[in-house]
Amino acid sequence: MFCLVSRTLEWTLMKNPLKRHLRPAGSSPSIFTDALDLSTNVRGVGWNWSKSVHFPPDTRPTSRVWFVGYVLLSAWYHNVLCGASHLAIQAFSPETFTVPSGGTIFDPTLPPLIRYVRSRIITVIDAVSIYVVIQLVYDIATLIGVVVFWQDPAQWPLAFDNPWKADSLRDFWGRRWYQFFRRTFVALGGWPLRIAFGRVGYVLGSFLVSGVVHNVVVLMLDQNAGWWCMLLSFEMMAFGIILEDVFTRITGREVGGWVGRVWVMA
Repeated sequence: MFCLVSRTLEWTLMKNPLKRHLRPAGSSPSIFTDALDLSTNVRGVGWNWSKSVHFPPDTRPTSRVWFVGYVLLSAWYHNVLCGASHLAIQAFSPETFTVPSGGTIFDPTLPPLIRYVRSRIITVIDAVSIYVVIQLVYDIATLIGVVVFWQDPAQWPLAFDNPWKADSLRDFWGRRWYQFFRRTFVALGGWPLRIAFGRVGYVLGSFLVSGVVHNVVVLMLDQNAGWWCMLLSFEMMAFGIILEDVFTRITGREVGGWVGRVWVMA
C-alpha cells in the first residue's frame, strides 16, 4: 500500500505516458490487467519507466516447465539455508535470540577481541539469513505468478545479482542488492532533495526514505526500538557512497577490486 500511494504521487508529476511492452504469452491488452500490473509491479518489469532499474542477467531456463523446476529447487535450497542460518544465530545465545524481545549481539562477559569477533560472525550470518529469506519469498511469489496466474517467466527476473561480488557500495546498492523499492525511495527522497542539494541530496534523500521505511518495519516488531537505529544505518551507507564519489573525483578511478570488496564488507 505504501508503494502504491508513493507511486501515485509520482505518476501525477510524470510528463510522458506509461507504456507496457511485456505481457503474458497469448494475452491481449487490457486496461484492467495493465492497471493491476502497474500497481503491483514494484520494479516496473515490462514497463517503460523501468529503464533506470538494473535487472541481473538471467541464466535460468526459458521453458516454462524447466523454469518452474528450477525455481522449485531454488526455493527448497534457500529454505534449507534459511533454517540453518536461523539456528546458527540462535545457537550463540539461546536465552535471548529465541524470544521475541531478542538481545544484544555484544556479550559483555567476553574479552573485547572475542566479543567483537563473535558479533561480526553473528552479523555476517544475519546478513546471509536476510538474503535467503528474501530470495525464498521471491521464489514462492514467482511460482504463484507463473503457475497459478500463468504469467510469463520473463515477468519474474532475478531478484539479486550476486551481492557478495560487490566491490563498492554503489555497486552493492545500485545493482547487486534487490531493487524492489528503489523507485519509491528515489521518488520520495532522492528527487526532491536533488533539487536543493544536487547529487549529495539525491543520495542522502534516497537512503533517508529507505531508513524511515525500514524503521517502521522494526517498530512493528519492537515498539521500544528508537527511530535513530535504521536511519543512522542507512545514512551511513549514503555517506559511504558520497565518499566513493569524492574518491573518484580526486583520483579519477572508481572504487573496486579487492580493496573495494573489503570496503563493502567493512
